[in-house]
Amino acid sequence: MEGPGGLRSIKALTDVLREFGCLVDPGPRSLCLDLMADELPAVLGIRHHHVTSYFLPELARICLDDTRALRILYETLVVMGQSQRALRRLGAVIHEVTARPALPGPSLDELRPLLDGLEVPALGHLCRLAAGPFQSVPPLDDPWVAFETLSHMNAQPDGLPPALALIEHLAAEASRDRADALRAWADGQAQALGLTAPQRELRQRVVHSPPPAPVDAYLVVQLLPQDDSGGYLLTAWRQFDPEGWRPVQTVSVAVAGLEAAERIVQDLVWDAVADWAGDAETMHLEFMLSTDDLAIPVQHWRQEIDSDYATPLCVDHPVVVRSLERSETRRWHRPWKQRWRLLENEPGRASPMVIEGPPDASGTLAPAVLEARIKADPTVVAAVLSAPPSTERGALEARAAWRAGLPIVVWDRRAERHPEVAHRLDGNLAALRESVTQLRLDALTVDSAAERERHLGSHISLVWDDPTRPVQTRGRLAGPD
Repeated sequence: MEGPGGLRSIKALTDVLREFGCLVDPGPRSLCLDLMADELPAVLGIRHHHVTSYFLPELARICLDDTRALRILYETLVVMGQSQRALRRLGAVIHEVTARPALPGPSLDELRPLLDGLEVPALGHLCRLAAGPFQSVPPLDDPWVAFETLSHMNAQPDGLPPALALIEHLAAEASRDRADALRAWADGQAQALGLTAPQRELRQRVVHSPPPAPVDAYLVVQLLPQDDSGGYLLTAWRQFDPEGWRPVQTVSVAVAGLEAAERIVQDLVWDAVADWAGDAETMHLEFMLSTDDLAIPVQHWRQEIDSDYATPLCVDHPVVVRSLERSETRRWHRPWKQRWRLLENEPGRASPMVIEGPPDASGTLAPAVLEARIKADPTVVAAVLSAPPSTERGALEARAAWRAGLPIVVWDRRAERHPEVAHRLDGNLAALRESVTQLRLDALTVDSAAERERHLGSHISLVWDDPTRPVQTRGRLAGPD
């Protein structure tokens, strides 16, 4: 295939773009272009042809003229929840049009002694930075093996082979003498490939950037009910990117019931810990559930299910719930974002509302009245339900909370709410997720089964719904009017 911008490249890219419904349909096409323009204003120059057969070559030409647009197009299509098969084909075309020659072989004998014995605690993270967003990096714990692995990958849009980019990142982690030797080796390779300018730009970014702060990883699991059969469509996304929230969908599979879903989640967690989340400070588990499914005790789903040492997920990870209805109901998003901003920027002003809770309870409220009371106080960011959502009253209260924009909802899964639930919200609401995580661990350390059953940590459920971390859901599940 000829280089970026050639007719063959435009045709190849146009052919694969036809597989994306959000580009073929003029409605979602405008949203897609708006999202791209937020990242790269040059996209605004794309003419909005009404005829798809004119629009797609125009988009392909713009993207091939500026390979940054290729990356942004790919990321936008991921956010729009497009077909994984089509995304893989698009990734292959991007790889082909941005591919550069491999590193010359003779000097590799000089490199290996420089990498032997090099200790790099965050090697996996550095490999992902070097490989770029389009390529999956397997678990790696040896710098030489990492270099060899990345040497088989295609270049990023700036033209640098990932293996050469990795050397720049490794040099920043090495002692002075070894770093100088690694950079001298990299200079020779970049000069031979005619890539001195992008290699020097990368070096400046790496050398002058502050050490990466510890990054949390997220595994988001959505359970979308399928008719009345008790089955679900289980979709999962993973996120471990210090540059921002860029979740990557990893699986979307139909499951016959919750037992099968629990086993798949176990495997997803194990894969995460062994692979992409191995360097994370904390790995959070988030379950996107419909209101009718909030009774599922996902925090007690197990690991090592078939062994004598089965343990609940909450032993090793913070586990929270997110609202599936709200993620799909855009008219509820504005107050949700406003209250989350208050929690993040002014946590001292953020307040809870205890529904029918002592001592200043507001009584049993009709959903419309409850929603109005929440909306009347813009400082309210959290609610304690008077009953679990498995009951009609609790479900109505939860939906009122979604509509009013509350990002935090707490309940006791037992029929009668324990007074301590309300007291848990008296402190710093911004730290409530960590507080609930510790409370669950405290319950699991109790020796007596009876005492453990009475402990609030065995029964508390938490919705912690951050609107700045969306994932594109599969299927439509709009909230009730």
